[in-house]
Amino acid sequence: MKTKYQTYLDSTVVLISALMFLVVVSNQNMPSTVFYVLCALSLVIWGSNRKNIQNDPAACSNQYKTLFILCSVNLLAVLVSKIAHQHLSGSEIEKALRFSVGLPLLVLGMKYIPVDKLKHCLWGVYAAVLYAFAYIFYLSWPTFLRPETTDVYNAVSYGVITLLLSCITLYSMGVPLTSKPRLEKTAKIIIGLLGMAGFMLTQTRTGLVAFPLFLLLGILLAWKDKSRVKIVAGYLVSLAVVFALLFSMPMVQNRVEEAKNEFLHCVQVDPIATTSICIRLQLWNSAIDIWKRNPLTGTGSNGQYQEELKTHALAKGLVSEYTANDFGEPHNDYLQVLSSFGLLGELGLLFLYFAPAWIFVKRLIQSNQVAIRSFAAMGAAVCIGFAIYGMTELMFRGMRTLSFYTFMVAVFLLLSA
Repeated sequence: MKTKYQTYLDSTVVLISALMFLVVVSNQNMPSTVFYVLCALSLVIWGSNRKNIQNDPAACSNQYKTLFILCSVNLLAVLVSKIAHQHLSGSEIEKALRFSVGLPLLVLGMKYIPVDKLKHCLWGVYAAVLYAFAYIFYLSWPTFLRPETTDVYNAVSYGVITLLLSCITLYSMGVPLTSKPRLEKTAKIIIGLLGMAGFMLTQTRTGLVAFPLFLLLGILLAWKDKSRVKIVAGYLVSLAVVFALLFSMPMVQNRVEEAKNEFLHCVQVDPIATTSICIRLQLWNSAIDIWKRNPLTGTGSNGQYQEELKTHALAKGLVSEYTANDFGEPHNDYLQVLSSFGLLGELGLLFLYFAPAWIFVKRLIQSNQVAIRSFAAMGAAVCIGFAIYGMTELMFRGMRTLSFYTFMVAVFLLLSA
């Protein structure tokens, strides 16, 4: 039986968790502060449950021990690289600590919050989707051209986070939070579709690449009892219908056609053209070139990338002068880590995505409980979605996004347990 103090602590963490979703899309530099507050409160909750820990050995089970070990490779890679290059200071260590230490810390305390209470943090998701839609609509009005870059995010990052939260909203239809589940389900469908409309207004191609994943997770969630043949057939038909609808929209057609023309021009005519796709290719080639010169430990710092562009890539003709002077990262999480921290860093990033993703996918497929499968779908969407987003955008550019990712992984691990 929980004391009033413990109940108050639990409610406070759930409220702050709901706020975490909202502040991430608010373009304020608050997620880092909220993340640290949640970590501190998790320690307090853990301490207040010491008696429960002693009386119930199962409460201290090490079911996530392997996950935490795999996720610590990220921190190990950063430390090894920085020691090798004597770059011991830097935000990269703190960023690695936020995931490798922050994830077990959040799980350590928040696992004592009852699931029926913790799930109410989803109210923050719905508020965040509505806010994001309103904000994107405001930026697009009245021309509905692609909105300008925001103060904290560019249009790509903001758009794909909006899409992810919209899918989480739709996956939550099987998790009632009120006494009126039918009305609630209708509201969730409306909110989810509004969020997707906001995503479409950002005209972000990266989100379209991840859309087949989100559709697959939705079908696996909805069709638990269907045969594999029906699931595959239904998925392919749904995918065809969705993309037929998407490509019937002029804005989607124009963005895809633009990408194709820019790619062909860059490959066949001018490899250092100043276009969106060609600049990405220049940055990717430069990152690979940097890694080839430092295969094991990288350069030891993300900040070294731009210096390498100016001193080596520009001289080799891999980038234009505009690209060398105006871009300080490769627009790709995999290549950023590879060039900065080498092969061990790349392994750490893969564990960061796919170690928790494996747990979520297994729960989604194996569990017979709708709530567990719903939360597992949300967690899988977060992990694999970020893995896809990271191919064409630097999602972990700042600490706020990594903090948000860590927070979501911890929450959905606990909710889907």
